[in-house]
Amino acid sequence: MRELGSSFMRANRSDGPIRRLLQKVLFLQEDERRQVARELHEDAGQLLTSLLFGLKMLEGAQSLEQVKDQLPVLKQQTWDALETMRQVSVALRPPLLEDLGLVATLRSFVRDFGARHQVKVAFSAKGEEVRLDPIHEVTVFRIVQEALTNAGKYARASTLRVAVHFASDHLQVVVADDGVGFDEPSGGAVPHPDEPVGIAGMQLRADLLGGTCTVDSAAGAGVTVTLRVPLSSTPADDKEPSSR
Repeated sequence: MRELGSSFMRANRSDGPIRRLLQKVLFLQEDERRQVARELHEDAGQLLTSLLFGLKMLEGAQSLEQVKDQLPVLKQQTWDALETMRQVSVALRPPLLEDLGLVATLRSFVRDFGARHQVKVAFSAKGEEVRLDPIHEVTVFRIVQEALTNAGKYARASTLRVAVHFASDHLQVVVADDGVGFDEPSGGAVPHPDEPVGIAGMQLRADLLGGTCTVDSAAGAGVTVTLRVPLSSTPADDKEPSSR
């Protein structure tokens, strides 16, 4: 075990591309854990706390009528908590992705997102869908998920647009909103202090696929996230350095 660890350390120090790739993967894993933990705390945690409070009130009920009056509220809180847990589960691993592909999964996610946030979301898909390998498909989904999550929390938009285009040599996904936008003095500024790695995470995921993710915005002009991924390429960190 010690010898194996030493060998790994030597390889990690000597192989720059592998080391950078591992750093990116670890960064994204921590980013996903942070988001899941936040959703569990802010959404599911609050719902379960309300449910517990309601049960305590039920415990102190003085009559059967008081119990009957409280039961519909407790039932709704239970359903809300279950729905929140379902959404977190879908976010962790979209069940439709493996069976139905990226377009169907994004269409379903966008529909649920619009209903949940009470915002109009238009979804469109062009071109003949090409099935990507599972890692690529889930990574594209994560980028769209992050873009919509940011829009839902910070954009104060009335309309969102998600457009998927399968071209001959690349996949392009555009997520745009008509919200408040933000100034972007450094070309990649984060729109909100609670999202320190949101944009960086999207761009890093795109980079791991050998693609690009650009974020265009200005105060009062909404935000447009454009993801472009080659359909047949090797991510930059997997390529051998060219010899001179």
